[in-house]
Amino acid sequence: MLESGDHVASSIRLWGHTRLFSPWRHLIDPASRRLLEAAAWSGPANEGHAPTGHELVDDYLAPLAALPEIGSRIRFGARVVAVTREGMDRTRTAGREKAPFLLRLQTADGDFVDLTGRAVIDASGTYSTPNPLGSSGLDPIGTADVDGLVLHALPDVLGADRTRFAGKHTVVVGAGHSAANTLIALAELAKAEPGTRVTWLIRNPSAIRVSSSPNDELADRAKLGSRVDRRVHTGQVALVDSFEISRLQATDDGVRLLGRRRGDQAFLDGDVVVNATGFRPDLSMLREVRLELDDIVEAPKRLAPLIDPNLHSCGTVSPHGFTELRHPEPGFFVVGMKSYGRAPTFLLATGYEQVRSITAWLDGDMPAATEVQLTLPATGVCSTDLGSSGGSCCS
Repeated sequence: MLESGDHVASSIRLWGHTRLFSPWRHLIDPASRRLLEAAAWSGPANEGHAPTGHELVDDYLAPLAALPEIGSRIRFGARVVAVTREGMDRTRTAGREKAPFLLRLQTADGDFVDLTGRAVIDASGTYSTPNPLGSSGLDPIGTADVDGLVLHALPDVLGADRTRFAGKHTVVVGAGHSAANTLIALAELAKAEPGTRVTWLIRNPSAIRVSSSPNDELADRAKLGSRVDRRVHTGQVALVDSFEISRLQATDDGVRLLGRRRGDQAFLDGDVVVNATGFRPDLSMLREVRLELDDIVEAPKRLAPLIDPNLHSCGTVSPHGFTELRHPEPGFFVVGMKSYGRAPTFLLATGYEQVRSITAWLDGDMPAATEVQLTLPATGVCSTDLGSSGGSCCS
């Protein structure tokens, strides 16, 4: 197992202050539980409680990684920069299936090392590759001129990043749950820090991705939408809808966002911007691997119809495993959040079942690999107008 950070779940640590929607009972993989309990691990006292990212790591992932069966297999400070077949690029076919995979790693000290293997499971996630602010899918013109004023999604507003926002006007861009979490934290900060203002900018007429349905089985997710709504209605958060960003400019006090709103030219000034527009997979390291990706969401082609936010209109995802995750490159799989491409619908329980199916296939156990079972909590939300809004009812 190759971890680019210097400790387990380094990416989760970056947003560790944020509380997950799923309670513990949906977050602990059955196989992991068996290993941990055999080592006298005591699980969370309240499995109906939704932990923060830090709690997920400290109480589950770190103890799991410390087990000899797993810890002895983890290599920290190893960032994969390329995947290929040993001795051949993606154009060569003869003997391809028999050639081992070759992974090029960059170590913590900057050196490069090659590693070979018979199969590769890419679970590198998407948090480090956010979508651009521009509605076109491109970085707005002038992005480089405001470096340091556009921040990553889910900053620790009330903790480590407090000074970045206190007494300032923050513009949060995005219509999903990451934006909602940040808006709520900023509204709380504004109560304690004079001069703190919050503007929520979305490109659609409404933010339908933030559920407030009473039928959502993930209670914390259901509450999030109503909590944001209250802050908008009371004026704690100023909502600017139907704004499409095309350009950024540095000002004396911060950054100006320029674009169009309902057909007219428009601009909005802020001291700092939070980019909560979602994430996308980094495919650059897979240039030499033969992939079969959906041309809309960049997920594996067989999986994409199950999760495409333009079509997906129910609170469940059909069970899927190695069959739906296959690529033309035998033995190569993308799993977890990265397997969902640009679709914002992933739950950890889905990733656990993906990996269970794939490892069974790698072990030659076809009955176990093909018997995929997945029970996910319903969202209680369905949209009949997803095509025009670009929304999704799952998270």
